[in-house]
Amino acid sequence: YAALRVAQWVVGKALAPVADGVLGAWAATKNFGPNVEALSTELLLVKATLEQAAHKELGGPAMEMLLQKLQDSAHNAEDLLDELDYFRIHDELHGTYDAADEHGKGCVRNLALNARHTAKAVGKLVNCCAWQRAKRPQRSHNNSSTPNTNQEVSGCMPKLSKLLPCSSSPHPHVGYDDRGNEQETPKLEFNRVDFSQRMKDIVEKLQHMRNEINKILQGSAPKTVPDIAQGRPITKGRIDEPKLYGRDRVMKSIMDDITKGQYCDNGLTVLPVVGPGGMGKTTLIQHIYHNGQVQNHFPVTIWICVSVKFDLEKVLGQIKTCIPKVKDEKEGSTTEELIEQRLKSTKFLLVLDDIWKISNGDDWGKLLSTLNKSEEKGSMILVTTRFEAIAQKVETPCQSIKLDGLESREFRKLFLAFVFGDEQYPRDKQFLLETGDKIMEKLKGFPLAAKTVGRLLSKDLSLSHWKRVLKSKGWEKQTDDNAIMPALKLSYDFLPFHLQQCFAYSGLFPEDYSFRSDELISLWVGLDILIPNGQDQIFEDIGLSNLNELVIHGFFREEKTKYGLRYVIHDLLHDLALKVASHDCLSLRLLEVGSMEIQPSIRHLSIITDNYVAVPGEKLKSEWEELNTRFKVEDLQTLMLFGKRGEGFVKIFGDFFGEANALRVLHLPSMLYPVESMLPNFSRLLHLRYLSLGTKVRRMQIPLSISKFYHLRILNLESWDGSRDLPEDMSNLAKLCHFYVPIDGQLHSDIYNVGKLKLLEELKVFQVNKKSEGFEPKQLEHLNKLRELGMYNLEKIDTTEEAAHAKLMEKKYLRRLTLCWHSDQSNVEPGVEAAVLESLQPHGDLQVLCIRGHGGPSCPTWLGDGFAVEALQSLYLYGVSWEVFPSLGKAWDLRELWFEDIARPKEFIIEKSFCMLTKLKLIGLGSFEKWVYPAERESSVGGDLLLPDSYMFPLLQVLVIRDCLKLLGLPVSNHIVSPYWFPKLQELEVLNCPEFSSAIPVSWTESLHRVMIDRVKLLVMLEYSKSSNGVELKIVGKGDMHSLDQVLVFNKETCLEKLTLFSCPPRELKHVVMLTSLKTLTVQCSDSLVGPLEGQGGVEWQLPVEHIMISRLNGNSSKELTQLLPHLPKLSKLEIRFCKNIKQLVVGVDLQQTTSAVSETEEDEITAAEEEEDQGVLLIPTHLFDSLQELVIVKCRGMVLVDPPTLVSGGGWLQAMRSLQRLRMQFSLKFLSTFSFSHYLFPSSLQFLELSCVKGMRTLEPLSNLSSLIRLELWHCGEDLKCLGLLSLLTTGGQLKKLRVFGSPGFFAGWDPNPKSALEDVEGKDQQPQLVSSTLRELYTDDVAGHLAAPICSFLSSSLTELELHGDGSEWMELFSKEQEDALQLLSSLQQLEFHSFHKLQQLPAGLCNLTSLKKLTILDCPAVSSLPNDGLPKSLQEVDVRLCRSQELTQQCRGVLGTIPKIRRKINS
Repeated sequence: YAALRVAQWVVGKALAPVADGVLGAWAATKNFGPNVEALSTELLLVKATLEQAAHKELGGPAMEMLLQKLQDSAHNAEDLLDELDYFRIHDELHGTYDAADEHGKGCVRNLALNARHTAKAVGKLVNCCAWQRAKRPQRSHNNSSTPNTNQEVSGCMPKLSKLLPCSSSPHPHVGYDDRGNEQETPKLEFNRVDFSQRMKDIVEKLQHMRNEINKILQGSAPKTVPDIAQGRPITKGRIDEPKLYGRDRVMKSIMDDITKGQYCDNGLTVLPVVGPGGMGKTTLIQHIYHNGQVQNHFPVTIWICVSVKFDLEKVLGQIKTCIPKVKDEKEGSTTEELIEQRLKSTKFLLVLDDIWKISNGDDWGKLLSTLNKSEEKGSMILVTTRFEAIAQKVETPCQSIKLDGLESREFRKLFLAFVFGDEQYPRDKQFLLETGDKIMEKLKGFPLAAKTVGRLLSKDLSLSHWKRVLKSKGWEKQTDDNAIMPALKLSYDFLPFHLQQCFAYSGLFPEDYSFRSDELISLWVGLDILIPNGQDQIFEDIGLSNLNELVIHGFFREEKTKYGLRYVIHDLLHDLALKVASHDCLSLRLLEVGSMEIQPSIRHLSIITDNYVAVPGEKLKSEWEELNTRFKVEDLQTLMLFGKRGEGFVKIFGDFFGEANALRVLHLPSMLYPVESMLPNFSRLLHLRYLSLGTKVRRMQIPLSISKFYHLRILNLESWDGSRDLPEDMSNLAKLCHFYVPIDGQLHSDIYNVGKLKLLEELKVFQVNKKSEGFEPKQLEHLNKLRELGMYNLEKIDTTEEAAHAKLMEKKYLRRLTLCWHSDQSNVEPGVEAAVLESLQPHGDLQVLCIRGHGGPSCPTWLGDGFAVEALQSLYLYGVSWEVFPSLGKAWDLRELWFEDIARPKEFIIEKSFCMLTKLKLIGLGSFEKWVYPAERESSVGGDLLLPDSYMFPLLQVLVIRDCLKLLGLPVSNHIVSPYWFPKLQELEVLNCPEFSSAIPVSWTESLHRVMIDRVKLLVMLEYSKSSNGVELKIVGKGDMHSLDQVLVFNKETCLEKLTLFSCPPRELKHVVMLTSLKTLTVQCSDSLVGPLEGQGGVEWQLPVEHIMISRLNGNSSKELTQLLPHLPKLSKLEIRFCKNIKQLVVGVDLQQTTSAVSETEEDEITAAEEEEDQGVLLIPTHLFDSLQELVIVKCRGMVLVDPPTLVSGGGWLQAMRSLQRLRMQFSLKFLSTFSFSHYLFPSSLQFLELSCVKGMRTLEPLSNLSSLIRLELWHCGEDLKCLGLLSLLTTGGQLKKLRVFGSPGFFAGWDPNPKSALEDVEGKDQQPQLVSSTLRELYTDDVAGHLAAPICSFLSSSLTELELHGDGSEWMELFSKEQEDALQLLSSLQQLEFHSFHKLQQLPAGLCNLTSLKKLTILDCPAVSSLPNDGLPKSLQEVDVRLCRSQELTQQCRGVLGTIPKIRRKINS
């Protein structure tokens, strides 16, 4: 019956042009009207026949073929009537008589007109229409130069008209700046005789088909209503799949909630589980239902498979059967009464599996009423459904659980289990996995897909079979009821026909396409799927309703992105869309024609060229030629193109689609060449409903012929970045509903006589009186379908009468309105501007209003005391001259307020009507001082008249205040935090308000996730953020801030994880101990780290801090940090930077230990020491040995590591820090000054070590114990530093992979990793010498001469992949020596090579061509290098990066290389 419904739809579309009688009345002339009447009558008879067929039993492929032929005839009829209607419109627009039998000027011209029609018919028969190929005349530039297309005949032949071309240029390529052949726009000739004959032919075909179908219907039995439920398997409570994959977390969450969590103390709770078919809803609930924990918790458990029809009586009967009887049951009780009696004292679990539809809305309420009589708390109903609407209908306060696809790792396990019977694959089948992974990616986590496709693959474990399944999407062909595609199609079959169409045609877009709603709706409009039921319905409303239905039914998924709401179809559902529409839809990828099943009835085609990479022309041509044999191009109604393509593609594309004249939808969003190049017949596409053109080519012209597409409803130039010149006669497009333009809206402003476009729904920019005519306010008078309007240059209106012509009050669909005055260009008196705005009152249903630059002294009455826009949701005021802000006390639906650059108002009134407000932005309000309640105009908020429990902005989410130079603070009392103030606030921003001094309660509401305070009275900056990365607070203070309490209200900061204080007073201890989640603490440029730590009354306290960074502290930082560290048991990273007052570091000494040691032995000395101003001793306690993983000391120039500890006994070394993995020591010159380097200094646990300006080490022997070291950086650690000891880090037992050495010019000099002595030791012995290999992968050094030696490069040859040679250590080097070049060539594994800052180097080393693994070559800041090596570069090279090199010759050479090495990737900057 799908074919029957499609046939009914097509016939209905064909009747559309004659439905309103306009076309019939126009055609009712001598011999032409009867043809139209006959055709429309026959279509009505066909429609009636199909309506009768809908009540008969039909079936079989033969009937489908018959209906397909009927569809083809109906399509032809539709095309013909559509074409006829086109000429009707043209005659009306231009006052011509091309399609008439009678000329308006009398009988002489009638003879000429009829002669012309006859001549066309004869000419067509003998194929000698020479005049149709005549040279096209030049386009006139006179605005009123529309030619009379019915000029008197000269001889026996008519002169050529100038509407549309009857033939295209033989050369398809049109220049960007030239509008080409379509510039002339000769007309598409109308042939009345031919039209009459075509109508007769179609009527005969339709009659024949109708008669044949009627014969079949006479012998057909009445139709029985199919029950979709018959196709549904009846699920049981038993577990069908013994193991549940990927649902452990959600299963545990549900079980915990229903047995011991949030639902236990509730009355009856309904918990829906919703997801597409095949997502594993039933399997999940089966495992929960049979879990021992659940079975023990519920004395009664009931499983009912509801399926498609929710039958209350049947459900109640099944429930009664499953509940044990109780004593004293009343005889004669109804089913409901028995259930109530049996469940009265029992807790139960009821599963209602697979609900599709609840037809009677009262049935669900009746079921709950019956089950809700139990006196026991915690009873549950678990519902599974495919449809969000069902979930919303049945759910109690708890939200439904949405099942998505399994996570990839779990899905892989499930998939392999179905293929191989085990989660692991056999080793001998590993070759299948690459193809298997590609198949799994297509299935997107559907458990049922894993089952059905897995079993399909398991039948043949050969690579060819698996690849065949992948290429052909073999799962689409499975017909088993339990297969994935039949399961999904069942949902599709459940949809009403109009939703089936909407879904099926959306498959023309590519997989994973992220739709905007208007893209989908535009396609549906172009295909005549959306049919308004009445005058008040518009396409957008119908389309959004359909889209919402498809979301509810699970066919689309909504995604919120930074660009707005988007819609996505799951890959398998995308496959389903193409499958169900395969009779007339095809989504084609280039080079896949041969492997695709293509029906000859295709009418809708999308081509995806993302796999197009300069395909050879012959290959491309053969693909198109094969495609041409599979369906008729002339039947295409939709053509959509996605992806990149080249000039060769465009040429062949134009040749192939030259006869596609029936197009309704044309989607070309990213053109590199003019549309006339791609479609030579473009100007002949008179059936177009939807046209989308886009380009990034700035010089490309908008085709002039678009103004001749009279049936066009949607024109999308949103992605048009080419020239913006519109045709002058755009107003001819009387059926145009949507004209989408780039964001600036300027294309709208160029529409001359826009008032003719009475169906237009958006006019973003209408520039009043832009020209002397065609842009008057009266142009807007009849545009009553507008939903969005922007009126600009309103300063050019100087009378209220002229403004009133716009009749905004009558535009009941208008939802967005912008009214803009250019105040700097206005010569109108303020009183006149006020009166004009008063006259521009919009309809009361307006939702968004923006007023700019209005020079009147006050707001209009309809926005003030006489508030008349009661549906207003957003108000934007920019640069108006009003004395006070409008009174918005009646704007009860207001969601967003934005006031900007308004100089005069001093008060902002907090209206009670702001209860719905979610965004408030106040920017550049020069006089704004205080917030006021309407009843207390004399008292600012915060005074006695504001009750502490008063609701203030109860739904506000975003508050932005900028450049309000006089504002003192927020509308709250400092240091008083009320849960009634801003309870939903998410973002707070206050910038450049120098008098603003409110303390910010950053955590007074759980919803707050971003605060930015910048350039206010006491703060340079305060930044607060709460995200998935944690909660962070950063404060940068000013000198006159004495306490953080002045700017911050600490209330419940337990969630704060990262705190940064810059130039701030210290936190008091009582506030510090509140930070029970703090992980990172940074204090910079302050006098103290924290306040005094004494005074806790002996109470033990700890913080979970893992990372501390202190920098430029001026106070007794060593003492404060020493006191703080014992309270940080989890500290893993400690950074000390620029702290001049920390003078000594002692490792392994606790504060208590020093106290006890001093009290016993050195009391007198310590007493004296305490009297000193600051001893500067920092003690690292022993508990950090097991937690501290990273230590950073930067520019603490006076800090010394004490050796041995001179202050107290029991000290230790850095080597004692056994968990330390990363150590960075920079420019702390004295730190190791007492160390002799005679033994190991650092712990063997180190993985990263950076030493900068550490002198006296001389060799790496003190580091040779670092067996875990992966990265080592040595910066300027003495010119005498040698690499002795390096070998142990690079060979057996070592793990060093990255080495950077700079500022030690002789580091590698004379080093031989495999010395001759090692080889001589084994001479004369049986064993072979073992050459050691290296672990080093990356090396950066300025010791070029030392490193480029054969022994070293030979040693590194198999491991080194990245090498950066820096010229700072070889300043005068002009050439590489032969030995150095030879050594460099030994690095056979090298993939990246960089020459950096060789200022005198003349040329690169020879032999680079022998580095056969090299992929990237970088030449940076080598100004004297003038060329690449003469012997060339390796063929493996993929990237060349040349920067800061002055030689143009080198740059040119590099560009030349790009052409000679095929795999190279261009990245050249000079």
